[in-house]
Amino acid sequence: MRVSYRWLASFFPPGSLDALPPEELARRLTRQGLAVDDVRPAFAAFTGVVLGKVVQAGPHPNADRLTLCEVEAGDGARQVVCGAPNVEVGALYGYATVGSRLPGDRQIRRAKIRGVESQGMLCSAPELGLDALGGPEGIWPIGGASEADLGRDLRDVLALDDTILDIDVTSNRGDALSHLGVAREVQWLVGEELVLPAIRLVESGEAAASRSGVEIEDVEGCPRYFGRLIDGIRVGTSPAWLQTRLVSVGQRPVSDVVDVTNFVMLELGQPLHPFDFDRLAGGRIVVRRARDGERFVTLDGRERTLDAEITMICDAERPVAVGGVMGGLESEISAGTRTVFLESAHFDPARVSRTVRKLGLPSEASTRFARGVDPELPKIALDRAAALIAEVAGGSVASGRVGAEAGERVERRRIELRLSRHEVLVGKATTADAARTALESLGFGVTSGRGDVLTVEVPSWRFDVSREADLIEEVARLEGYEAVPASPLPAPPVAPAREPRQRAIARLSEASRAAGFDEACTPSFVPEDVLGAGTAIDNMVEIRNPISKADRFLRPFLIPNLARAVAYNLKRGAPRAKLFEIGHAFRRLAGEVEETERLALAAGGARSPLDWSEPHPPEYDFWDLKGDLEDVLAAAAANSPRFSKGSRAWLHPGRQAEIESGDGTALGFCGEVHPIVAEAWGSERKLYVAELELAALAGPDPEMRIMEWSREPAVERDLALVVPSGDLAADIVAELWRSGIDHLKGVRVFDRYAGPQLPEGHYSLGLRLTFEADRTLTDEEVDGEMNRLLERLRRERGYEIR
Repeated sequence: MRVSYRWLASFFPPGSLDALPPEELARRLTRQGLAVDDVRPAFAAFTGVVLGKVVQAGPHPNADRLTLCEVEAGDGARQVVCGAPNVEVGALYGYATVGSRLPGDRQIRRAKIRGVESQGMLCSAPELGLDALGGPEGIWPIGGASEADLGRDLRDVLALDDTILDIDVTSNRGDALSHLGVAREVQWLVGEELVLPAIRLVESGEAAASRSGVEIEDVEGCPRYFGRLIDGIRVGTSPAWLQTRLVSVGQRPVSDVVDVTNFVMLELGQPLHPFDFDRLAGGRIVVRRARDGERFVTLDGRERTLDAEITMICDAERPVAVGGVMGGLESEISAGTRTVFLESAHFDPARVSRTVRKLGLPSEASTRFARGVDPELPKIALDRAAALIAEVAGGSVASGRVGAEAGERVERRRIELRLSRHEVLVGKATTADAARTALESLGFGVTSGRGDVLTVEVPSWRFDVSREADLIEEVARLEGYEAVPASPLPAPPVAPAREPRQRAIARLSEASRAAGFDEACTPSFVPEDVLGAGTAIDNMVEIRNPISKADRFLRPFLIPNLARAVAYNLKRGAPRAKLFEIGHAFRRLAGEVEETERLALAAGGARSPLDWSEPHPPEYDFWDLKGDLEDVLAAAAANSPRFSKGSRAWLHPGRQAEIESGDGTALGFCGEVHPIVAEAWGSERKLYVAELELAALAGPDPEMRIMEWSREPAVERDLALVVPSGDLAADIVAELWRSGIDHLKGVRVFDRYAGPQLPEGHYSLGLRLTFEADRTLTDEEVDGEMNRLLERLRRERGYEIR
């Protein structure tokens, strides 16, 4: 929000801001909660330019395209050669006297132009650094200026010596998106009452209600709508004071009527919209919801498709504006407009915000309506704007307003403020008088209650104040946060115990980092083709109001965006990337949205960092992923996970697995991403991923067992079994552990072989068994246990020794 220092000063008695120059005011406002990002001059610097009047003009004796002018600047006429085609006798212009300096350090000297002396120059707007006020062709007529000011410095005539404060207004402070709103904040600093703009409204002629009317059908979207008729206007260029005031705060002048509506919006905070009354069918306004599929052309010339969640301003036949957002092309103000219907209304902030997102149509009006505009302001702003339009564009204001108010009138909130609660929250006591003074300076009404309690009436423009803590914040920020003493926060004697889920997440995070993975946080929004390869995912949850049309679904699992992050790093030169994320996934089941918490891993690139001992490390592969997963699962007390063949279409058919716990509980899945999907995710290298259900891993803390290291030697025996191709090594190892052999302490797979020496449909599995006891085992004891194991394998599984 750009705020003019001069404009702000007009809200107070003369001289009230003298003690607060712009830089100091910016510092104080920032301390108060309105952060000022920048303080800068409103206009480019120039000197020696005064208000002049062309009293005579004729052709140059030696040039067809030059005009010889006599310019009066209060101390006698001077001869000036002018090359502009629009010079007129009797008009007022900016006259750069001899010796003046223009922006860009351009100095004006006495000169001879085609043999005729020129004593200065008549200026165009761009030559004065006022590009927004005129094009490159022609000098700039100073409309609205008085001949009494001839010879005065143009900067004084047009109030160009101004300073702009660029304020970063937070989303909850819609009331500060106007000079009046900022002036309320400054009131505390200057200690003076606000001087509100005078409304010099003169009504005449036939009552507006006899020629027009308003009907509100969409009460929720627009509970209050008012209008006025201004007849006999002449649309033209605004007077210079209005143009410069708008340009100073970043607004482009359009025409006198439109400029007044923008001026009042920036002054009071109420957006308004002017319609060409003769283009309104039936001369009446109907506020209704749009119809699904209805089309409408906005002021920017674009046709937009509407739906029933959009509030429309219509005449008796068709829509003429998107409520609270933008007007329509067919009813805009033009040079031929003679009667204006001026709109001032209150729109539902949530409805306007949704409309802007749907149509992609932000505007100055919608920015204010979406944050909240004072519902008591429409009538005041309407009268102020109508009076100004009549002043700058001529015409007369018809008697009375037209309009409607639907629904119950919203009463101002009343909140009790306890001074004792203020001390608890802020850490500093305040008095009833201090709190009253601070709040009343912001427009709050304060009455004394029982004990240390104040009853506070919240003003209609403060939507952000709804509870006692908000009032305490208002008092604290005005008294100054720097006045709050530094004191340690109270802390409990012991840290609160974490829930099992929190402990499980901590264990899994620590284990993932120990396995070399870095934690990532990826977006929860994904496109419909989440896999990027045309493979559909069932039961995805679509977002009602997505921030992007492409990513309009909630992720059904975490892997896609995480794997894309790995691919992004690999593609930009990272030799390896290993990321993990703990987050939420969403699916629609039986009409309800199911939200689950998951752990995802994604990796690719080299198996290990580059090192002198291994200058060319091998690529990370499925077995590396499986090993990392086993380490992570061990942290969750899932020490005997079972990996079985998976069948997910978007994973490599031969390098994927479903993961179960020892008791058959599904834990998740892992695998290599299918090459087609990996390419769609932007990776030219292999990607490996895994995803686990946290609910299945958030059990009790794993039991810590401390065992004495054996003092006796262990005995190892190797065993090669011929097993069917469909039997998994994990099942065979589990069978060995279930054998009940007392001294069996370790089982490790060390070899797998398939070849012509073996029966068809079989392979050889090499196992190393470790036996250990609290004494030295004899060969006879180990042989006996080996024989019992082999007998069990023959009887239960039909295996033979190779």
